[in-house]
Amino acid sequence: MSKHLQAGLLVLILLLGAGVRLYRVAERGIWYDDAFSILLAERPLGAIIQGTAADTMPPLYYLLLHFWMQGGPSIAFIRALNVLLSCGIMLAVYILGKDLWDARVGLMAAWLTALAPLQVYHAQEVRMYALLTLALVGYTLAFVRLWQADAAGQTDWLAWAGLILTGVIAMYTHNLAIFSLVFPGLFLLLRRAWRLLGLWLGSLALTGLLSLPWLVLVPGQVAKIQAAFWTPRPGLAEILQALVIFHTNLPLPPLWLGVALFITLAGLTLVIFETLHYHPRGAEEGLLLTAALFPPALLFGASYLMRPIFVPRAFMLSQVVYFLFCARVIARSQRRAPALLLAGLLIAGEVIGLVYQAGYAEFPRSPFRTATLGVQATYNQAQAIGKRLCIVHDNKLSFFPSHVYARNLPQTFLDDVPGSHNDTYAPATRAAIGLFPQPSIAAATQGCDEVAFIVFDKAIREYREMGYTEHAVITWLTNHFVPTSREQYGDLWVLYFTRTP
Repeated sequence: MSKHLQAGLLVLILLLGAGVRLYRVAERGIWYDDAFSILLAERPLGAIIQGTAADTMPPLYYLLLHFWMQGGPSIAFIRALNVLLSCGIMLAVYILGKDLWDARVGLMAAWLTALAPLQVYHAQEVRMYALLTLALVGYTLAFVRLWQADAAGQTDWLAWAGLILTGVIAMYTHNLAIFSLVFPGLFLLLRRAWRLLGLWLGSLALTGLLSLPWLVLVPGQVAKIQAAFWTPRPGLAEILQALVIFHTNLPLPPLWLGVALFITLAGLTLVIFETLHYHPRGAEEGLLLTAALFPPALLFGASYLMRPIFVPRAFMLSQVVYFLFCARVIARSQRRAPALLLAGLLIAGEVIGLVYQAGYAEFPRSPFRTATLGVQATYNQAQAIGKRLCIVHDNKLSFFPSHVYARNLPQTFLDDVPGSHNDTYAPATRAAIGLFPQPSIAAATQGCDEVAFIVFDKAIREYREMGYTEHAVITWLTNHFVPTSREQYGDLWVLYFTRTP
């Protein structure tokens, strides 16, 4: 394959990936995590540091987003930062595949990454996972080049610098990055490459030293995770979910979930079988397997020592490595039937995931913009006749995106139950962002003529599943106000009440 053809195909893949990521980038609704990032990133730099120190994530992405947002406030422009980072992932994957095998593998891996629903999702989400993935792929690429240079009896100082730089970026991007940064140690230990292992340990120590200003805060953040966050302890079901997410993403409707599970198991079986029969196999396969399997295994084990932290977005590097193995099967397998079948399965899975993902608007990604427009209209009507309409959200999950859509609309939200797994909005973070909850529905509705209560249908159902006849706040409002009407926006309810004369 000529260099001109390689460059042309790479440009086409990058354009395809960028186009998929930019599709409906302005129309796709924001949710709590997006809104949290926007609201924190728009604050002064000192407040960002203060807010992240009290939260559970390092500040680098928020700082980067802060400077990016100086270019404009539109949702499309804000999301363009992650789209750009995601295109960088595609380019890095191409270089990694090319360095390991050849340009055909690199191009195929970049193409699979370009259409991967999980990658597209995080390219459109205003969170740090695209930056984390780019840093980890860069870290892996740097280590591959170090290993190859050492095998040739050379020293690649640029690769050493890249290894430390990308490691530091990852550490300042996500607290779980350390689980991915340690995979070279296991690989070098298994290979008994003692000299390179010592040098790598030195680079890891330097990475830790450069990350020390943030690392001193991590124990407190771990304690917060232990106290507030809750996810199920991983088992076979969570492992299967992670594999399905790598192929099609979740959630999916029941019918498509069965198809996705078949695609996942069939595709994974093909990759394992063809990889075992591939010759010649070198050290690079072991290196990639360590990068793919060791971080999830560590997260799995850690989930039984502390709060469960086995979440697929924390080991997106594993998906990229999986795509590299898939790409080698498709591009270099001597048996065309398995290669074509694998390509067909991967394409089908990606199409299913992208199509369903593009139209998904359910909890916690409800149609907040549409609901806010409806509430705004009712608020304006109340203002016109001299009545005070209080807009109260059941929790921060619906308030934050609604506030971003309508900054001038007076809205408030109820505080989380102290000590519950939902109690994640720390006092220092509240002070940094400048948004504070109401302690009770009584305090939130004091002096109000009318109330608009915004609540997820999921929250109403959870109360009823616990044996209550109605949501506790709705019961209180019904006892102190008169219900007048209700509006439904997807799985989001807006319930209106008026004060009894």
